[in-house]
Amino acid sequence: MKVGGRDFDLTQQEVEARMMGENPELIQKHMVEVNGQMFPPKQVLAHVTGWDRTTFTTMEAQRVLTRIGFLCTEARAGLTRRAGQFLMDTVRDAVQERESARGDEGFEDGFSAAAGIALRQVQKRLDDLREQMKGKGLSQAQQAFYAHLDELKSEIEAGYDRCWAGSGLDWRPSVAKAGIRRPGETRS
Repeated sequence: MKVGGRDFDLTQQEVEARMMGENPELIQKHMVEVNGQMFPPKQVLAHVTGWDRTTFTTMEAQRVLTRIGFLCTEARAGLTRRAGQFLMDTVRDAVQERESARGDEGFEDGFSAAAGIALRQVQKRLDDLREQMKGKGLSQAQQAFYAHLDELKSEIEAGYDRCWAGSGLDWRPSVAKAGIRRPGETRS
């Protein structure tokens, strides 16, 4: 195939081999997974071809990498979508199990339990990344993932708050309630 008038004839396996040991740069908007790591598409194409990055666009890099078998996505959308889907599936499954067993009260308890399970999973990943920060530090890709995960956790909590607002019920699991104040609340 042609990229900016130049021939490109590498296979997915050849790209993976050439990217071995390469450290990912900071992902701005688009990403591609190579060898289990997320990279900016332009970094990958420039590294495997030796071409100057100013001679091709991100869209060209994505087109080429997609054609040989890589999945290119928008960074925020990809990370958020995967994490959000995991959380929503966890909550939905737990709520359905509890609802069928105990009715409305079971639904409320199930939602709170499922929210706790999901949020604890996110918090565990955040805590693990914080521990890595204390030691060898995080790669740029891990830093981006940490920021997205932390933002996602806040968005999920705010969404749950909106969902249950005015119901008189507190969705937060008992473990989370102790350390979290809702807007306008004061500690006693």
